[in-house]
Amino acid sequence: MHVHPRSVSHKVFEVWRSPDRFTKNPDMVQLPSGRLLLVYSDTDQHWAQETQVLTVLASDDEGLTWFKLAEPGRADLRAGDERLVTPRLSLLRDGRLVVLCDHDDYGHFHQTQPSGNWAWWSRDGGETWTGPQVTGIEGFEPDRMMDLPDGRLAVCSHMMLTESQCYADILSCSDDGGQTWYRHAIAAHDGYHRFCEGGLIVLDGDELALVVRENHSGGIPSYVVFSRDGGRSWTTPAPLPFAFHRPYGKLLRDGRVMVTGRHVNGGLGTYAWVGDLRAEAGTYALGGPRIEHDAKLEGDALLITNGPDLECRYTLLPPESSRSEVYFQAELRVEGPADQAVALLSLTHIGIGPRSTVLRIAPNWIAIGDRVDDHKPVDMTGYRRVAISHRGGLLQVAVDGQVLIQGRVHWDNSAGVQDFHGGDPMSRTQFGQAGEQGRSWWRSVGYRVHNRTLSDFAWFWRAADGQLPDHYQRTRLIQIHPNRPEPNKPWPDHGYSSWLELAGRDGRILFVDYTNLGDPQGKSHLVGCHIDPEDIA
Repeated sequence: MHVHPRSVSHKVFEVWRSPDRFTKNPDMVQLPSGRLLLVYSDTDQHWAQETQVLTVLASDDEGLTWFKLAEPGRADLRAGDERLVTPRLSLLRDGRLVVLCDHDDYGHFHQTQPSGNWAWWSRDGGETWTGPQVTGIEGFEPDRMMDLPDGRLAVCSHMMLTESQCYADILSCSDDGGQTWYRHAIAAHDGYHRFCEGGLIVLDGDELALVVRENHSGGIPSYVVFSRDGGRSWTTPAPLPFAFHRPYGKLLRDGRVMVTGRHVNGGLGTYAWVGDLRAEAGTYALGGPRIEHDAKLEGDALLITNGPDLECRYTLLPPESSRSEVYFQAELRVEGPADQAVALLSLTHIGIGPRSTVLRIAPNWIAIGDRVDDHKPVDMTGYRRVAISHRGGLLQVAVDGQVLIQGRVHWDNSAGVQDFHGGDPMSRTQFGQAGEQGRSWWRSVGYRVHNRTLSDFAWFWRAADGQLPDHYQRTRLIQIHPNRPEPNKPWPDHGYSSWLELAGRDGRILFVDYTNLGDPQGKSHLVGCHIDPEDIA
């Protein structure tokens, strides 16, 4: 069974519980005295229906124990207040603390709607707070308020633009210490990707980086943009080798960048990536299986063994749309019960009838669709080259060069399937396991996409090279705490994380997050983890 080779989940400990409540979206700073402060939203459920309390906790023992210090703000929806969403906590260069929090997404997401981002301020280490201040910062889900190298304050948020009807990450700035704000630049926007929840990082010198969530998910990774002129202009968005929701990144003392977030293109839970953002911008990494699976290299093949509660499928970058040209090929063989699918290739956006194509492979047939006449007899117990191709509306499936299935694909201008967590083959471009019985051997997989407007993409893997398809994720991503789907349990909820390198410690990092792992439906708690330098070496 699969165990993530780089995991610190054994170090995770409980930080805080609020009885019968949902504790969400913690953020943390360390004061010059060494005291830690943490803000979170104490609410009745993930998407509050009744009450919320912005709560500040404090710790004097590096996060091992916490006590309640203050309540900067409250909201009661029953009394007509707007819903509070995601608080962020900052310690500014001048010693002030600020909690920044957005309000109900639907009232403030569009560029024509008013600002819903409010701020609460403290000058006495978080003991007392003033506010709220209606900042005027546009958009929603703001990042931390940060000091820029040039002395201004900055906040990143995202909003929908009228012209494109798509999200853009924007940078807002203040020249007067946070009293007034203005939109400084659109940092990430291309009219296709749903860029949101950007995390701003001040790199060495005056360079800025913004790591953003891509909200189609379904195999699309996180992106990064850079600015070398104080945020006035930004580079073209470049993909990153991870797919995190709410990416939270900072520069480590050793010069590397660490980013944490909700991992949505592989094992479910909150993960960390550590590396050089500049060097790895534009790097692609295939998404690994999301839950337990049985996969190993055996000779010149990847052997996947199916079983109950196992799911071994690998996720590729989806085509841009049904007008993309695609060639998706695998050399494989399968064994198992006759007339039962053992393996699959799935292709998002391009489908005969539905919006996706799922090619199921049994020992004695291949099929797209569930009718008896959809099954095309072929002996798949020996190695075969199976290929799905699409160009200009003609979709074909061939085995060893012989076309067995053909169909028409109509133009669909939909921008994609939103798939936050899962490995559903109807919403991802994947290859791997189908069903609970049988085995499949994969020698190679190749995938090419020619898009109309997005960049072309190609990926090739063969088992003879001695690495699993998800080698990058297995060796470079660090699993902080897993949270996988379980029968008869709440769907996993986690991933709005925060962390900091502890002052006076040699590279030790304190990480915090919320999770519903082990909690009743609609409830959650806060967790922490001390990550040591050797964990991220």
